[in-house]
Amino acid sequence: MSRLGLHLPRAAPFTRPAPSAHRAHAQLATTSTLVSARRAHGGVTAPRTSRRCGERLHLVTGGRCALRRRRAGLATAASNEDDGVSSADLDSPPWSVPGYRGAQVSSLPESTQAASVFAVWAGLAGLTALACGTVGPALSDAFPEYMAWSRGTWPVLGVTYIAAGAAHFGVKQGFLDMFPHKGAWGFFNIPGSPSFHVTWTGVAEVLGGVGIASALLPLDTPDWITPAAAWGMFLLTLAVTPANTYMWSHNAPGPLPEDADESMAVLPWYGHLARGLLQVLLLSITWGLAHPPPQ
Repeated sequence: MSRLGLHLPRAAPFTRPAPSAHRAHAQLATTSTLVSARRAHGGVTAPRTSRRCGERLHLVTGGRCALRRRRAGLATAASNEDDGVSSADLDSPPWSVPGYRGAQVSSLPESTQAASVFAVWAGLAGLTALACGTVGPALSDAFPEYMAWSRGTWPVLGVTYIAAGAAHFGVKQGFLDMFPHKGAWGFFNIPGSPSFHVTWTGVAEVLGGVGIASALLPLDTPDWITPAAAWGMFLLTLAVTPANTYMWSHNAPGPLPEDADESMAVLPWYGHLARGLLQVLLLSITWGLAHPPPQ
């Protein structure tokens, strides 16, 4: 019930596309494209192909169709090759389709997408350089006592990194979903599977978080541990920037709670802005931890 006493319908629960062994979230722009592509290879109609491959067409927002795999395996993959469906289509998630759930950037030409992404990265780099090189030292000079107290609390950030790293394994599918698909923005293509990158970044975050948080323990730890761990987390935060950018450009869902509804499937613009500013803050703090003031 709203504050005005009106009964409003509850938002429908968000259903994440179920992953398969090959992460086969096949997505084609229109049903006609799928039908024509398959008829070109042996004249097989869409319903018969659907029965052969054990697939169904599900209507999604915007009038587009998502092809969801219901049976994975080598035999199914071979059948799809016979029917003219490329492995690239099967490896692409639904949000790789231009304009998925109203995504503005992904609906642009690839050259414009790339320019937009590089502009965002340049902006993040500029804000981080400004915070680390100008704002931070100015605050230290203007408020030395406050900054000394604040610096003593920064190792708490290590606990946050530990929790984030553990989430890579607790809600792994969400992190897999926000990993850019091959060919995203017209240039993204790095070696290794999404699962590999989600795994190693999760382990790195846990280890780096432990190193940063070690400064909070009443132990005689070497002075270099926290700065070294902070350097690692600084570089790792930079390394995961494409995944955060992918959520903005393609409306990838990312990690969501089990009871998430459709309203949580897409982050609003101010949510992405907050995530960007948070990234600048993390980079600034890890930079400060990696460069402790002289004793």
